Amino acid sequence: MSILLSPGPVYVPEEILLEQAKPMITHRSPEFTELYGDICERLRSYLNSEEAFVITGSGTLANEANVLNCCLHEENMLVLSNGEFGDRLAEIGEVYTNVEKHSLPAGKGWNIERAKEFIDNSEAQVFGMVYNETGYGVANHAKEIFQYAKSKGMFTIMDSVSAWPALPFNQSEYQVDFFGSASQKALGCPPGMGIVGMSKSAIERIESRDRIPSVYCDLRKHRKRYLKNQQTPNTPAISLFRSMRKAFDTIDKEGGMPAWNEKHNSISAHVRSRIKSLGLKLIPEPGYESPALTAFYCDNADSIKKRMLEEREITIVGCKGELKGKGLRIAHMGQFKKENLDICIDSLGEFLK
Repeated sequence: MSILLSPGPVYVPEEILLEQAKPMITHRSPEFTELYGDICERLRSYLNSEEAFVITGSGTLANEANVLNCCLHEENMLVLSNGEFGDRLAEIGEVYTNVEKHSLPAGKGWNIERAKEFIDNSEAQVFGMVYNETGYGVANHAKEIFQYAKSKGMFTIMDSVSAWPALPFNQSEYQVDFFGSASQKALGCPPGMGIVGMSKSAIERIESRDRIPSVYCDLRKHRKRYLKNQQTPNTPAISLFRSMRKAFDTIDKEGGMPAWNEKHNSISAHVRSRIKSLGLKLIPEPGYESPALTAFYCDNADSIKKRMLEEREITIVGCKGELKGKGLRIAHMGQFKKENLDICIDSLGEFLK
């Protein structure tokens, strides 16, 4: 039996996968209208956003849609990065506006004390940051930072691809204007669906623009079609949308988003404890450990990863960026099974000996 513990795509239960095998329908049918309307309304409720949509594509597509809809060419965007995905957010920004980026070393996380001076000294109109830096398993203290950036008059963009719904989030409370996430991580769905949540300020921003430099990602078109008849402007991945609704049903049956957050907190504490019991050191500094995945230093990371796959059929991944080849990551997001995580860590302990 193979065990998939990568930080996306993640393990997807059979009942969610089988939703994709249902007969095809047109995206202009009443059945799809009901499906998409249900998904968007539930997303809006889960996120506490003004409006929420699903765009067929990856999490990067959701982030790019948010950046290109929010940013003006003549303005500036401040990005606080602490890894590969913060750098990617800045890279997206550089296509559409002028980017000012500040970075932390691997394993370090952003808090309000570290972020405040850069926000105070920036003339940027837009602020962007990753909630959960997947490459090093670091969860930034996003709530206070986004609230502060918003208090300074900035539009705010959050990359929450590997964070939500493993980590708690409330779009109104966090003061996030543009929220981006994806299906293949903590939701426990197949890949291929980008999630966008918008605040009232975000909607006013995009509707006031003369031109948005995209056809597919123009969020005004997604709003217009949804408000007209709860459909999408382009042909969506209908089968994937069905699997997303099934995943929502599972989450609701297990107690909703608060219970889902607690499940991830509980398993992450268990995994960290077991990893440390093997004499391994965690990569995130204390207080910034991610509930979605655990990253740790490992001198022979590449060979351990290779043996795990070839000898035990267990997929884990190495670290990114400056710690490539020096650390490993075990994901515990979405529909994970505790027994599979324990099998993984038992095998890791054997190979370390």
